[in-house]
Amino acid sequence: MQASKRARMAIFLTVFVDLLGFGIVIPILPLYAQAIADHPSPWMESINHLLGLTGVGATPGAFWAGVGFLSFSLMQFIASPILGRVSDMVGRRPVLWISLMGSALGYLMLALTSRFEWMLAARILDGITGGNISVAQAAMADSSAPEERSKVMGMIGAAFGLGFVLGPALAGVLSGSDFGHYLLQTRGWHLPFFVAAGLSLAASLLVVLWLPETLTPEVRARARSHESRGHALAKALRRPGMPQLLTVSLLAMAGFAMMEGTFALLVHQRFDFHQREVGFLFAGIGVLMVIYQGGLVRLVAKRVPEKVALVVGLLLMGLSLPLLPKAAWMWPFVLLFIPLSWGSGMGNTAGSALASRLTPPEDQGGLFGVLNAMSGVGRILGPAIGTFTFARWGGQATYTVAGLTLGLAFLLALTLTPAEAP
Repeated sequence: MQASKRARMAIFLTVFVDLLGFGIVIPILPLYAQAIADHPSPWMESINHLLGLTGVGATPGAFWAGVGFLSFSLMQFIASPILGRVSDMVGRRPVLWISLMGSALGYLMLALTSRFEWMLAARILDGITGGNISVAQAAMADSSAPEERSKVMGMIGAAFGLGFVLGPALAGVLSGSDFGHYLLQTRGWHLPFFVAAGLSLAASLLVVLWLPETLTPEVRARARSHESRGHALAKALRRPGMPQLLTVSLLAMAGFAMMEGTFALLVHQRFDFHQREVGFLFAGIGVLMVIYQGGLVRLVAKRVPEKVALVVGLLLMGLSLPLLPKAAWMWPFVLLFIPLSWGSGMGNTAGSALASRLTPPEDQGGLFGVLNAMSGVGRILGPAIGTFTFARWGGQATYTVAGLTLGLAFLLALTLTPAEAP
């Protein structure tokens, strides 16, 4: 196997194993945080009163679930550009290993706690070390030609999608298992988070044993040179087209994260679904992501310009989100997953490929760190706005706001010129 292909396969497997752990957490965390928040500490009760979350019909647990998502995203926003830039200078391999070990420790803390303060500490730790996707994207870019970027970014998306297929399904099985119930009832421990910790540890071993360093010494030397120094965000903003792409990334993730942070709450409220059912629904979204990122992206990349793919993807997401709270169970609701998932795949891969083609090799890590930082801002704003809106006005208001946010991203993507979107 060629060195570049071996590197891509190792990165794919590493991201898949890591995202499998992430996929376990996503459907469980909102209900887990909400259950913890049902027995609030005095300082939490004070905030509930301050925000008006104690009246009839208010669901303060939704707000505290949002805090759990927000803390992770805020730390990831701060750390992602730093990790990406460090990977430009010292290499992708050591940074990936450190970030995965941090994720493993964060999941272990989640598994062992039933206090909101420790849950918050775990999400903060995981956020600080959780910039591995940007480093993996940079490693993929290292091992591919510019014209292959959409395809190889699709591999990252496919790994993400597979994590969403198996992770939530595994979460549903583990949380509903006899052993999972036994650990929770007798020890207060959470089996799904133990498994997520083990998967991140396994991914760190894959990095050590399988992944060759994708960044050449010459490129690392250029990254450390005086001429290439500077804050990654400032450098990215100076490139034509990048301010629009970064803002689109922020808005797109904010809209999607509003859904991500409230989906479990929505289906619990509307259909009385619990962790097991939520896990399987997220798995269905993951299957659709894999279908697009693992196969359809190749056809789209060959036939559709990247700017067009970006615009269409944003439009599909913006139209499908406001319809979710209205759709009846089962098929009307489930069919909306198709434009939501495929739109997300189109937008993410096309946006990443466009940004990568505008950036030289020695700045790829910093670039993807900045892109993921912008996504991190979206992951901060999305759950914060979404869960608060859900707590005060319900699911329809939340998903309407999410759709309007995607609409803004769509309008901004239309302003990209052909020179900025080659």
